[in-house]
Amino acid sequence: MRFSILTLGDNYAELRSHERFYQEVLEEAEYAEELGFDGFWVGEHHFQPSYRVFPSPQMMLAAISQRTRRIRLGTGVNILPLNDPIRLAEDLAELDLLSHGRACLGAGRGYQPHEFAGFHISMDSARERFWECLEIIRRAWTEEQFSYHGKYYHYENIALLPQPVQKPAPPIYVAAASQGSAEEAGRRGYPFACAQFAAAPTPQEVASQIERFNQSYIEAGHGEPPDDLPHVFWTHVADSATQALDEADLAMKRKLGSSTRQWVKPGVAGYEAFARLGQFLATATIEQLDALSIFGDPPRCVEKIRKYWQIGLKHLMVMFDWGGMPQRTIFHSMELFAKYVMPYFTDEEQRADSASHVK
Repeated sequence: MRFSILTLGDNYAELRSHERFYQEVLEEAEYAEELGFDGFWVGEHHFQPSYRVFPSPQMMLAAISQRTRRIRLGTGVNILPLNDPIRLAEDLAELDLLSHGRACLGAGRGYQPHEFAGFHISMDSARERFWECLEIIRRAWTEEQFSYHGKYYHYENIALLPQPVQKPAPPIYVAAASQGSAEEAGRRGYPFACAQFAAAPTPQEVASQIERFNQSYIEAGHGEPPDDLPHVFWTHVADSATQALDEADLAMKRKLGSSTRQWVKPGVAGYEAFARLGQFLATATIEQLDALSIFGDPPRCVEKIRKYWQIGLKHLMVMFDWGGMPQRTIFHSMELFAKYVMPYFTDEEQRADSASHVK
């Protein structure tokens, strides 16, 4: 099993300046590499209402690339309808060069109305724009020269320079947060990444979603389905389960009390699942959130992850820096997770060693 870290850039200026938070995330990425995490991913969000401060995740990742040597660097996700696809293809190709071939593209269509309004883009067009953008990026990375004429984007004789280091292209993951999204990604030949709490909240539902993806991928003629399908979990580890839940409760109240007000409301076609999720999260108790998350002391976290490991999940993407938690708390959580949780899911020898710590 692989473990990556995702940051969405939750920050609250009354707790720490955005400048200070940027430095803390750079330090978090360095510590993630030191602890043995496989990847570090940064999300994209825009404008004050989101309380998220990375409008251009590829810029943060470029800075991280100069402080790390091994860890993979991914956008989690770029909101394709809000970006010019050629410029984004150029940015990520540049990141791939700066990082010596470590860049990954996580691609999503977005779900916050104020972001679309800020860029004067209709949310009704998001799905079509998303797939047009993704095709343009893929072709820019894999073709010497191409032209494209779609419903929303038109380009003539584009020859991207420089090209990415990775061939045929950096890995691409399509966000699957609504009904049928994983299957559509499979039909189009892309692996999917999933916010587990949004699309498939139980291990059984995750297994079913992966099975439907695999079937769609094979039936579309793409061959053997990929098994690197990152699933995202809110995560917090502390010395005791009670402490972890108390700290998570406080942070979740801050996080969800601000962010869910900005989520898409019922009535927007194609966003029904997100609207229902936003309504649920706005009033969810810590007990309900705990069922969707990895909260606890190391033994409790092992047991939670074991249920997903047993159904064949290969890649967990965990979020530590959310809800305004202080850096020392975040780093302690990362350390406990890396030392006493991750080893259980790597190989037999390490699993036995980990089990001796979590009994």
